[in-house]
Amino acid sequence: MVTIANQRNQDFIDFNALQESSPLNFQDDYNNYAFSIRKRKIELKVGVLLPFHQNGNNKTKIMTMSGISAIRLAVAEINTQNLIPGAYITLVEKDSYPRAVEGQAAITQAVFSAISLIQEGVIGVIGDVSSSWTSLSALMTSTLQIPQCSFSAIATSLSDKSQFGYFFRTTPTNLIFSDAAMSFVTSQGWPVMGVLYSDDDFGQQLSENIVMKARANGIHIKSYQAFYDEGPKSDIKTSIDALASTGVRIVFIAAEKSAQLAALTVAAHHGYINNNTVWITIDTDVSELYKSIEKFNNIIEHRVNKTDIVPEIYNATLIDEIPSGNKEKQILKKQSLSDVIDPIEYAARLTNSLIPIDYYNVFSGGVFLINNLRELKGYPPFDHFIDKWSHLNSSM
Repeated sequence: MVTIANQRNQDFIDFNALQESSPLNFQDDYNNYAFSIRKRKIELKVGVLLPFHQNGNNKTKIMTMSGISAIRLAVAEINTQNLIPGAYITLVEKDSYPRAVEGQAAITQAVFSAISLIQEGVIGVIGDVSSSWTSLSALMTSTLQIPQCSFSAIATSLSDKSQFGYFFRTTPTNLIFSDAAMSFVTSQGWPVMGVLYSDDDFGQQLSENIVMKARANGIHIKSYQAFYDEGPKSDIKTSIDALASTGVRIVFIAAEKSAQLAALTVAAHHGYINNNTVWITIDTDVSELYKSIEKFNNIIEHRVNKTDIVPEIYNATLIDEIPSGNKEKQILKKQSLSDVIDPIEYAARLTNSLIPIDYYNVFSGGVFLINNLRELKGYPPFDHFIDKWSHLNSSM
């Protein structure tokens, strides 16, 4: 018991002596009463912006649910172990995809969720999952100088600190693959290579990075060829023919998703993937590549049997030539085409060769797929985390 003397104006309470776990008891002799004081912790609100009700994409759903469970686990540990003295964290969770809508309506509700989160007075934000959704909220948080972190958004545009000054992430952009690719090419002693890049922001940025890294490593870029200039409606074979005509035998494909799979499929179909060439690309799902080859072969088989039915959309005004001179219109048109035309199927209907691809023979060697190592089994901190995560209460 601390006694406060009867000269009130000369006495004070040392609040630095207060403990968070136990109160200090006082006896006020002047007023003849006892009281106690406990130091209160400061609440730190951290926002979480994730598409909790998105069910259309299984990968996104898995990343969302695994991500939020890891976030809750981290907060529980921080609070119970008192890792932030004098403070505790409260999560404020908002759904960036509360209703199953598309287009402008989906963008509107994502923006509304971000605004609602900011109005809660959060000191930081975790999220979103996709790069496009993340860029919407990150523009707002950076403007308001609120730190935001994403564990899955990989778009290189988010590295632009003039727009996203308060954004950071725990996953690298795909530009990191250029380092791995150049290390591999250098280790093999290959002095010359070619680059086949998709004519979009990702392909251009990755290819430029590859060229820069190649120059730094003394590797000559003999051919630098764009493809996919008209989105899924592109004549990919013509682009690959132009690349091959230069005589390059080491080729790096700077593309992702549909464009990447289409390039590999067309190159395989026309014999460019063989024992005399090396094809290098990044972040490729082998199962998706196999499905793409099957899809291509299926169209070829229907064409041979004269049972192929060409979708009416191929002849619609939507697939007219992409307007030149206006980059924004070009991007929108390519996106529109991607929504209605499969580039693999389009390539299968465009080719004059009706010989199917022998997947296991063609892809038995000469193709190198550089991917992230997402499992660190055997690394003690990773194993320890996975063990804790596996025992996490799923109802949290």
